[in-house]
Amino acid sequence: MTVNETPWVTRFTELMELEVIRERVEVRPEPILDIRRMSHQEACGRIEEGLKRVFYPSAQCLEILLQWVTLARAHSLDMYENHHAFLEGVYRHESPLPEFYFPWCLTGLAGVGKSALVRALERLMPTPTTITAADGTNFPFVSYRAITVQALSTPKDILAQLAQREAGVRKLSEFVRRVAYRDGWSLILQDEFQFATQSAKASTRVTQMILAMCYLGLPSVYVANFSLLHKLYSRNQEERHRLLGKFQFLSTDDHDGDDERMLLRWYRDVAPDVFVFDPERDREAIHDLTASVKRHVIALLTIGFAMAFAEGGSVDYTVLEKAYKSRAYATFRDDVEALPRLYGPFRNSRKDLWCPIEAVAMPSEDQYAQRQRQMRVDEKALDCSMTVQERKAWADLSKKSTASSDKPSKATVASKRTKKADAERLRENNAWFSGKV
Repeated sequence: MTVNETPWVTRFTELMELEVIRERVEVRPEPILDIRRMSHQEACGRIEEGLKRVFYPSAQCLEILLQWVTLARAHSLDMYENHHAFLEGVYRHESPLPEFYFPWCLTGLAGVGKSALVRALERLMPTPTTITAADGTNFPFVSYRAITVQALSTPKDILAQLAQREAGVRKLSEFVRRVAYRDGWSLILQDEFQFATQSAKASTRVTQMILAMCYLGLPSVYVANFSLLHKLYSRNQEERHRLLGKFQFLSTDDHDGDDERMLLRWYRDVAPDVFVFDPERDREAIHDLTASVKRHVIALLTIGFAMAFAEGGSVDYTVLEKAYKSRAYATFRDDVEALPRLYGPFRNSRKDLWCPIEAVAMPSEDQYAQRQRQMRVDEKALDCSMTVQERKAWADLSKKSTASSDKPSKATVASKRTKKADAERLRENNAWFSGKV
């Protein structure tokens, strides 16, 4: 049996194709039928649950999942050369795993879909089974382990969760390393660190938990929101290099792209009798209301559904605009309106909305986004202030302006001015300027 044919490696072979990954992780919408026969509370609960269940794997998500599978495969390729080497490693006094493995950090805006991506990887990875070694012994065959961090978790709690027993930190670490090699673990996932960042000493405790996983000698991925990254970024240089040296950024989908359009279509298909907004026509407007953050989109659709269902109506873009202005959407609205203003002193007051690891400010992009949003606000204000006749006149003027700009203009050649004309023009301008001073 060659290196590439070992079962520790071949279990990942079919997962190296993006289309295979897509088929395994996507969760298509299940249309909710006869929803108008339900009570208001039941219908709203079913809608929210149905929207949260949907997972459309964007191109960005597929690339990250492929990187994680590649990471797991590379580890298996290094550690499990053949069955004979595996048995030697199992019966050694100390685990053959490396002493330290630098972790990967997955980060992004709160609600952008980081935890959903972790759950997608759990659907993707090979399911636990058993493997028969060369001496006939059956061993567990586990491709990954996932850990959920609780509010009061410590490094010892994390190790005990992996070991499924109690002991001191050192003994737990040694035991987990031996089990990890024996059972073929190739990746460790750590999520929900935001719940462990509330205390003043949170960054120290979180740092210790992440490092405890690194010393197991396995590839690991931890999920961190921007608030946690700012805390970790304030640690000393050695810890920053270890914890933040490798990271993946999960951004929002491009509102002009196919991924955003398809996701909105899937959300609409959760309740096609009620959701009648147009994913193509309304996607840019919905982006303005949600910043394309998935948690915001789900909240907006759920609130809009609750408003429309109470009146026996449907959810079009007009209803979504009302939902945006509602009290129930207030916290999401604050974030959406804050995102374009992340520069200057305000930037430091909202560290939960920007990543400290990225190129430090990019003020030109911030100001561009601010100007674009302000232009839309000004247009709305102008429209509201005009009478019906003024709106009609403005619409006609805009059409004429658009039509004239579409017509190709004739090329004109400027006449070459003489030196005398230039000199006279300069004298006239100088005289005018001197008179104004």
